[in-house]
Amino acid sequence: MISRDLAEKFIEQVTKHTDYNVNIMDEDGVIVASRDPERIGQYHEIAYRIVHGKDDIVDTTEFSGMANVRPGINMVIDIDGRREGVVGVTGDPAEIRPVALIVKMAIETMLRYERQQEMIRLRENRKAAFIHLLTEVQTTNSEDLRSMAKELGYPEEMIRIPILIHCENIDSSEILQMFRESRYHTHKDFSIAPDQEHVLIFKCMPEGARKLFTDYKYIIGEYLSPVLQWLRRNDRKARFYIGSFQESYSTYYYAYQHAKWVERTVESGETAIFFYDHIREYLYEAAPFGELTHILSIYESRFPEEQKEIFIETFGQLIRTNYNFKAAADALYIHKNTLFYRYNKFKQLMDIDPINRSEDRSFVEAFYFYLQRRRRAGRKDQ
Repeated sequence: MISRDLAEKFIEQVTKHTDYNVNIMDEDGVIVASRDPERIGQYHEIAYRIVHGKDDIVDTTEFSGMANVRPGINMVIDIDGRREGVVGVTGDPAEIRPVALIVKMAIETMLRYERQQEMIRLRENRKAAFIHLLTEVQTTNSEDLRSMAKELGYPEEMIRIPILIHCENIDSSEILQMFRESRYHTHKDFSIAPDQEHVLIFKCMPEGARKLFTDYKYIIGEYLSPVLQWLRRNDRKARFYIGSFQESYSTYYYAYQHAKWVERTVESGETAIFFYDHIREYLYEAAPFGELTHILSIYESRFPEEQKEIFIETFGQLIRTNYNFKAAADALYIHKNTLFYRYNKFKQLMDIDPINRSEDRSFVEAFYFYLQRRRRAGRKDQ
């Protein structure tokens, strides 16, 4: 069916390039757009016969006595074998036949393009609904997800991992398009820009990858590389948060939540941050805060208030660098001796030796993540 809006847009363009009177009739034979506004809405008998008959072209000169029919040529608008309307050009048939043919081809091309774009929009809408159910609804029916995935051409029996991209000074749609045009993006990957600042991609891991868990960072690094290079060349910035592996649509929700947790929680100067590098923090974060409070609040209450921020800063870097004092001191922009002084002060204050005793290291890390959560909770309350 030819939409009135599309027909009017076509007539508007035709008017800029020719003085011929052009009419477009729908499948009911009604003139839906015309260079002559007075003809819009009139019934055109010949157009109706063409749509519902077998003739592709009719010289209307001999029918000019019929109501609303003028001398000229009427041609069927055929879209993929379906007769959807008629385009008519008024004038001497011998003179206007080439013009009519060009107008017919132009409107058919325009209609095919619009249909194609509409199919793309519908697919994007279905994909958006599918990804919304995957990532935002925890208890979506698995069969519904599989049915939608099959319709979209996304096989489930694949291991995928989410890449959540936060775009800092570039629109997410531009980043999304670059990924989709990349030679590393496959039809089994699915992607969407949920808002102007984010892109979400579920990247499919190679089938039969024997070293998946040792090579996945290289696979993702290769996938990200063209966009990372473009960002550097054009002084644009984005951060990449990689969630957890999943192979069942019913658990993709958790993979996405893991990527969101990394974005929300992990403080790092890295451009790409991997969830599996921060499982320890996640598990402390996932533990009921009340349980941690029962265990550690007495230590917090006796801990010097002015030392809490220094403890968080110091042990945060020591934990991140696996107690490499030089690397931690460099990250803190302090001298290594200053870091040793801080460390020894806390060692005496708490009677701990996390370098030489694993149980003390576990305690210090638990206390650090507890104070971190307490501090974040305090910020939210402000």
